[in-house]
This record gives sequence, structure tokens and C-alpha cells, in this order.
Amino acid sequence: MKRVGDVLDGRDPFYVEVGATVADVVDYLCEKQIGAVAICEGEAVVGVFSERDLMRRVVKLGLLPAETPVAEVMTKDVFCVPLDETAHNARLLMFGKNFRHLAVVDDEGKFQGFVSMRELLEVDLEESQQLIRKLNDDFYQHQFEKPAAER
Repeated sequence: MKRVGDVLDGRDPFYVEVGATVADVVDYLCEKQIGAVAICEGEAVVGVFSERDLMRRVVKLGLLPAETPVAEVMTKDVFCVPLDETAHNARLLMFGKNFRHLAVVDDEGKFQGFVSMRELLEVDLEESQQLIRKLNDDFYQHQFEKPAAER
């Protein structure tokens, strides 16, 4: 069973420091072509800012992105999972909490990256396909092991 650390597979974590403005964060999201980013203070995750936050907490309220600190509009209740958490358990947590992204941290609490719901669904699909292939292989193997009179 895959772990969230396997899903991250050594990619660089995308994050912005807590002192940034919303405009800075939006520039970063566009540059990296991502939909959410961790807001960190040092190596610790203190928030998340997503496209959804931008629409609901900035645009809808008429705030000016260049003047609004991201710390004022980020999602502050961040759920983090360790690198060794199973992809399956992380997906269940995301479904239960209605998250699209989940922060992953190492044993010392240092941010390692995000896993997305899409990535975890792909892992689930891959593992299901492997199970189906194994079950099919086992079924057909046993079919041909029986004597012809028993088939």
C-alpha cells in the first residue's frame, strides 16, 4: 500500500512565507501552476491559501490583493499527515473534511509538500487495477490447474 511520501516522490514543496501579500501568493500560484500553497513560518505550516480562499475571502469581500496580508485570509486550521501515512487513510481524511489538498510533514513537523485529492484517487485506482489483475491471474491460473474432467 502506497504512503503519501511515495506520492510526493521527492518533489520540491511549494510554500510561501507568512509575511507575503495575497498578490504575492497569487503570482506564485500562477508561476507554479498550482491551485493551493502552504503558508509557512520557517519550516512549519501555519496556513494554506487556495484558489477557493482567493475567491471567497478576497474577491467576494472586495479586498485589495496587493494590500491584504495572506495571513489574514488563509485557512488556518491545517491538517497535516506524516510521510508514512497511507494514501488510503489520507484520502479518507480528505473526503471526511472536504479538503482538496493535504499537507504532509516529516517526523519533525517540517513541511514536505501537498498531496491532492486527484493524486490520491489515482493511487486508489492504480491499487484497484493491480488487485483486479491479481485476482484475474489467480482465477485463470486455478482454472487451468484443474484436470479437464473437472472443468
